[in-house]
Amino acid sequence: QEVAWAPCGEDFLQGLECADVQVPLDYTEPDGERVTVAISRAAAADLDARRGILLTNPGGPGGHGRSLAGYYQGTRVGAVYDVIGMDPRGSGGSSPRLDCESEPLPFYSRPTNAEISDATRSAIRYQRDCERADGDLRPHMTTANTARDMDVIRAALGEETTNYLGYSYGTYLGAVYGSLFPERLDRTVLDSPVHPDGIWRDVFLRQAPAFSANMERYTAWAAEHDDVLGFGATQKEVYATFDATSDRLREEPRTDFPGIVYDSHMFDLELGMLSRFQQNWDLASEYLGYFVRDEPLPTEFTSEMAALAEEEDTGFTEDLMTAVVCEAAWPRRISEYRADAREYRENHPYGGGASWALPQPCTFSGLDRVEPPVELERDGYSEPLLIAGEFDANTDYQSGVAMAARLEGPLITVAGDGGHGFYLPGGLECVSDAVEAYLVDGVVPADLTCQGLPPAELDTEPELDAEELAPLTDQSVPVGLRL
Repeated sequence: QEVAWAPCGEDFLQGLECADVQVPLDYTEPDGERVTVAISRAAAADLDARRGILLTNPGGPGGHGRSLAGYYQGTRVGAVYDVIGMDPRGSGGSSPRLDCESEPLPFYSRPTNAEISDATRSAIRYQRDCERADGDLRPHMTTANTARDMDVIRAALGEETTNYLGYSYGTYLGAVYGSLFPERLDRTVLDSPVHPDGIWRDVFLRQAPAFSANMERYTAWAAEHDDVLGFGATQKEVYATFDATSDRLREEPRTDFPGIVYDSHMFDLELGMLSRFQQNWDLASEYLGYFVRDEPLPTEFTSEMAALAEEEDTGFTEDLMTAVVCEAAWPRRISEYRADAREYRENHPYGGGASWALPQPCTFSGLDRVEPPVELERDGYSEPLLIAGEFDANTDYQSGVAMAARLEGPLITVAGDGGHGFYLPGGLECVSDAVEAYLVDGVVPADLTCQGLPPAELDTEPELDAEELAPLTDQSVPVGLRL
């Protein structure tokens, strides 16, 4: 098929070219029904130095990927590669797009027994609605099929091989592609890897303990700055302050933000999210202090946060994420989920990790899986370069270590950092230099440690800044990473 590039019509894709590629819905019937995958391109700036295409994925699963192609314009990578973004099948500009037509799943950080039952009923309803609305499509929304779509894109663009840059879930997608098409894969960067085993429930359950590790760091720092913050002079006192605040919000939710009931679950979620970014602990503490002291947030700040939320499109599709993670088997015994939920609500309530202990839609899937998850291996393509943050809570550090061992590639460790996704414009120079030397020059480094940003210095209370705070309280980072 010919790829017909044209300027992208959407504002958030300004400066990129867009096109559609047709792929089989079911690869066991390659001449059967087709679906459309929307792609984008930021063409190599230096045609004389061009060395092919760089397929990218921002994570999710379910993250739109076309905007990611524009992130590398002006970099060494953008000079030599046609950077290709992709909205995976079922998402974004691809069609048909999954739409469960169901109510969102509830979120609980410290679920009571009654809330565990409510979450169970909601998961049953959600899965039933999804199967009714998208039953013909959902079984084919798998990582393996997305990898096959990538190979169709490669061939349609006339390239013998492709290079790859994936974040978070995108690291698993890249590893699956390499396992299926090793002879087609050249240079590969896997940033913030998922664990190669335990797809998918065990992967998600790893998040909650990692959020707890960040809370240990943050509460210790807060205790050291009690003279400014007033959260408590010891780590134990700081935890007690936050837990008391959560208890109060369970009984008396707040409505500072238009249209949002800010309860204990929301507070626990944001507390964990903010604990990841040590360079912003000063700003996080200023924000959290309003809830600790039970003071109303400034109206100007809440209005700015609401406006940012309305403008924001992280490019994440919950319906597609649910479909993809159902590619693996999930436990069927509800007693297992109940036991895990009780453990997590006691030991790991922060950051949202405990919600994964609850029954999920996949627990109740009535659809037949079209194939088992791909067994990951590296046999026939060159060493990938991996990057993992020491305190990453979305994909914990040991997951990066395990993926590096499985694929036998060097690992860049970002020490003392709870971020998620490290090779980004304006990021750590140590990481950028190593990644660009690898992708552009072919220099494969030995295992490397890059120092993350230091903890915030706190002399006086900072001013609230909505534009700076908003990305820190989301489950994603600038390129829309969810897992």
